[in-house]
Amino acid sequence: MKKMKLFPLAVLFAASALTFTFTSCDEDNNDEDNNASGYKASDDVASANLVAKFSFENNVDDTKGNITGGTSSGTSFIAGAKGQAWKGNTNGYVLYTGVSSAISGLQSVTISSWVKTSSHTDGAESWFQLLNDSNWIGNLFILQENGAAGSDSIRIKFTMNNWNATAWKEQWTELGGENRIKIGNDEWHHVVCSYDAATSKLAVYVDGDKRNLPANVTDKYQDDPTKGGAPLGNLAFKNATKFVFGCYKQNLPGGAPDSWMKNYDGGLDEFRIYSKALADADVKALYDLEKAGK
Repeated sequence: MKKMKLFPLAVLFAASALTFTFTSCDEDNNDEDNNASGYKASDDVASANLVAKFSFENNVDDTKGNITGGTSSGTSFIAGAKGQAWKGNTNGYVLYTGVSSAISGLQSVTISSWVKTSSHTDGAESWFQLLNDSNWIGNLFILQENGAAGSDSIRIKFTMNNWNATAWKEQWTELGGENRIKIGNDEWHHVVCSYDAATSKLAVYVDGDKRNLPANVTDKYQDDPTKGGAPLGNLAFKNATKFVFGCYKQNLPGGAPDSWMKNYDGGLDEFRIYSKALADADVKALYDLEKAGK
């Protein structure tokens, strides 16, 4: 009789073990869906500050509607890091004739994009540019210069301007020398450049990892800091009414480009603009989620 009483008890323990096992699996699945950041999809990252997004799913539209009127010339679509991607060429570009105040009024900024490019030996290719009708440098852009011959490293320049600054209105940040980034192997890499007006600091990330850059690269000023120059503070654009992928203003019809001004012939995918400097953890989450196709 005692043995008969042990049987239901054994069943009870077995059922409890199964319940615990299934519960644990569900919790593991939830953790996998949310990942370490707590986000389930890339669009969840800093969603309130996402002011432009180009997924390039066989179109060149900004799904946030702040950069409009896009017309493509000589460009195409290719397999991207996530779905389809945009592909430039030596004479191609996409010009947008409408820019809302969400873009023209940016004070802090993060540019995030998957990039597929190769090292070049001459000239400088413009990935994108927020144009300024009064000069070639525009308001905001990233250009790719030549890397070391036979190397996958490239030199990029990230420019964002404060036209209200006392002296240094055009803010050039050059990632050259030891700061070159290794993305020139014709494979998809996630590149992020950000500027935080509150700290007047710039940051660069490649494939989710923050680059360790010296202060003379990251810290931005309105004038020479050794002579009392103030921190740069808020960005301030002017005549920011047009936007272009793949070239400089001078490469557009009617322009007269210098010989070094080249159209970008690589790929871009999941191009995003945020109205703040993303936190390190958010950049990593964005990279992980987009890489996973989410």
